[in-house]
This record gives sequence, C-alpha cells and structure tokens, in this order.
Amino acid sequence: MGSLQGKRALITGAGGAIGRAAALLFAREGAKVAAVDIALDAAEAAVAEINAMEGRAWAIPADVADEASAERAVARAAELMGGVDILFNNAGIMPHEDRSFEDAEAAQWDRILGVNLRGTVHFSKYATPHILAAGGGAIVNMSSFLAVLGCSYPQDAYTASKGAIAALTRSMAVQLGPHGVRVNALAPGPILTAHVEKFFPDEEARRIRLARYPLGRFGSTTDVAELACFLASERSAWITGQVIVLDGGASCNYL
Repeated sequence: MGSLQGKRALITGAGGAIGRAAALLFAREGAKVAAVDIALDAAEAAVAEINAMEGRAWAIPADVADEASAERAVARAAELMGGVDILFNNAGIMPHEDRSFEDAEAAQWDRILGVNLRGTVHFSKYATPHILAAGGGAIVNMSSFLAVLGCSYPQDAYTASKGAIAALTRSMAVQLGPHGVRVNALAPGPILTAHVEKFFPDEEARRIRLARYPLGRFGSTTDVAELACFLASERSAWITGQVIVLDGGASCNYL
C-alpha cells in the first residue's frame, strides 16, 4: 500500500517538469490527483500517463495568479475527487529576464509575485476549507534555497517571492496546526530541467556552478517529488512549519 493511499491531492503547475514528476509519484503512492496547470495540454499529458498506469487523475485549467480562476479550480478538484486532503503549491515562474532590484521593472515583479506568491495564497485560501472538512491533511509549498542565501547572479523578484513563501509557510503552520493541517515548504537548489539548463550557456558556466555542490550533481525532478510526497504523507506526521532545503549541500559550502 502506498504512502498516500486513498488521499486526494491537488497539485498546481502539474504540467511542468517538477509538477509532473510529483503528480506521477503521488498517483503511484495511491493518491487521486487533480493536475492543475495554465497549460491544459501539459496537464492532460500528465493525467494520460497516470491513467495509463491505472491511477486516477483529472486535468484542470487555471491561472494561479487569478483568484477567481483558483477558486474555480479548487471547487472543480474537490468535486471530481470527492474532497481534498493534500495541496502541493508547486506552480511558479523564474523568468530569465529577472535581474537585480536595481534595474527591476514593476511589471516583471508584479508578474512573478502574482504567480509565485499570490498563487500560493489563492490555492491555500480555497483548498484549506476542504482539507479541514476532510479532518486534516497537508499543504506543501514551494520556496527556494535562494530564500536562505544570496546569489551573485541576482534574481531578486523570484528570490523575494520565495522568501515570502517561506515566511508564509511558518505562519500557516501555526494557524492550521491545531486543526490537524501540517504546512511545510520545499527549498530546492537548481533542479536540472530544460529551463534551468539555459542558465548555463556553456560547459565552463556549468562547471563553476556545479563546483559548489558537495554531492557533485544538480538536483532532479525526482528528488523534489520524493520530498514533496514525504511531507504530504503521514510519514512526516510530526513535521510542520519547516522550510526544508534540498540542494546537494550547496548552502553549507563556504568555498
């Protein structure tokens, strides 16, 4: 029996690399999955893969930055699954154009904060009543290791959004803990997706970055999905309010 057997999980950004890996793993562990993404075709591809392995999943379109869209998506997920036990606020953006606060454009900050921070707030707001109605459950947010350390290659709007999510996670955990809802956040370092690959334009840039990692490799989508699954399951029953860094040891490497 899987660690999420009988659970009903809503995953935002489920059509992306990390979200898809999480959706597949959650389904293999026994959960029904509501795969939410602004790109419906990507969510449908994840759902097709889950259904092919005899899991149960549904694709739901939503713009996480839009509160009304988020409210509709949560209501639809609860209707299709018969409720919600787990929310994984995975959806997020990290535009390559994001740079320093010194030359930031307000529209860029609004876009990044809208998806990353407000998206997390919107889905938490509307999913929490369903999780409470289920008798408790888990919310897993997506922060970043940039919330706990700086970077010489600034991505300040992204960093600010992820720092806010870390703080929000702790506040949510205090508020919801007495009602049986655990709230934690993942804080990954670079996960090797096609998007992140573009930050390393040549082999030397890749080598310099990789030299920071004691474990000698970048993270994989599976690394993130496995930790999200653990935090969503009863295996982490006494863990809440934590922002857990998974970065191959980069944040503890002074030189």
